[in-house]
Amino acid sequence: MPIGARLVAPLGEPWRGVLDEVARARGWPGSASVRELGALVARLSEAYNEDGVLGAAAAELLPARVAFSFPRDVPKGAGAVRELVCAGLLRIPEDRPLSILDLGAGVGATTTGVVRALAAAGHAGKVQATWKDGDAAALRVGAEIAERAPASPVALDVHTSVDDARRPQPLEHDLVLLGQVLSELDLELPEAERVERHAGVLADLLRRSVRADGSLVVIEPALRARSRHLHAVRDALAAAGHAPFAPCLHAGPCPARIAETDWCHDDLAVDLPEWLVPVARSAGLRWQGLTFTYLVLRRDGATLARALGPRPLRLRLVSSRMATKGKEEALVCGERGGAPVAGRLRVLDRDRAKAPGLAAFGAAERGDVLAPSPAVASPLESFADGARLGADVAIERLDLDPGRTA
Repeated sequence: MPIGARLVAPLGEPWRGVLDEVARARGWPGSASVRELGALVARLSEAYNEDGVLGAAAAELLPARVAFSFPRDVPKGAGAVRELVCAGLLRIPEDRPLSILDLGAGVGATTTGVVRALAAAGHAGKVQATWKDGDAAALRVGAEIAERAPASPVALDVHTSVDDARRPQPLEHDLVLLGQVLSELDLELPEAERVERHAGVLADLLRRSVRADGSLVVIEPALRARSRHLHAVRDALAAAGHAPFAPCLHAGPCPARIAETDWCHDDLAVDLPEWLVPVARSAGLRWQGLTFTYLVLRRDGATLARALGPRPLRLRLVSSRMATKGKEEALVCGERGGAPVAGRLRVLDRDRAKAPGLAAFGAAERGDVLAPSPAVASPLESFADGARLGADVAIERLDLDPGRTA
């Protein structure tokens, strides 16, 4: 199981009641109105996929954001912070609430995901969240959802503010969140200029709005163009000295940018809640799996690679294992001695049959971090390169303890 993936789960049945109550109070279709809600969800998906912004349709599509997008996006918030929680770098302080600034908060799904990840890891206490968004109606509905939320050991206190995510944010927080914000900003700019501007926005937030031991988390859709934009922003930040904490294990140029057809995104085995499957079918959307792209930055420069401990070679699976005749392969991205490596790992069936040390590869899932020993000798520089793991290689799967406190 990928690092901390057990902290990511679909919303349970009590949440269905909460969201249906919020919808019913406004005369909106709830989860049982499959056809009506499915039509709104289809329009919402089309608007996001075409333009990335809702514009004048925001109010009309708000019911779909509450009933469908909220339960879809909450696990993304949990998934994007799972490594921070497992590394002990995101926890509720003993003497005060955890402070979150959620920019472009919408109906609050990203913050809710963070709260659920903390609770799943055994944390208890209070989270004080400031939600900022230009959509006052979405913020009002989100605040009501937070008030009605099922009981949790992690209490959420929300303050909302109608504001632009690009405005200076003078107060420091333990965690700053931007969920599907960059993909909606500055669409009129050429891509290179847009990357430079967004890297500057994130660097400024990291400097002004994140505590010395705090984190900045960006979540974007797993679509190719939007993922590659975040990869480019990541590279610009890394070149300026802001090494990523996750998902990357290195601060070198992103190998997924070498070929225009490549992009990197997460795909966790977390499906939509069962009650939304008929709605997804009606809208012509998938309900299996959880796909998103994310970037985590730390003000103190901490990295996931250091949290995992020293190894000669660490490789993260950025694809599922692909079985072909006589072998299995997977795309990997990682680091060797601090230098980025990426490529295609290959295990022949005949080698695995006589090498128990290769068993971890056969059980690996997308997102897992593996440490081959001895380190793979073949150079891996792009996803076009490949290396065979022979019978003399043993694979260790690296993980973090979600119960750790430091």
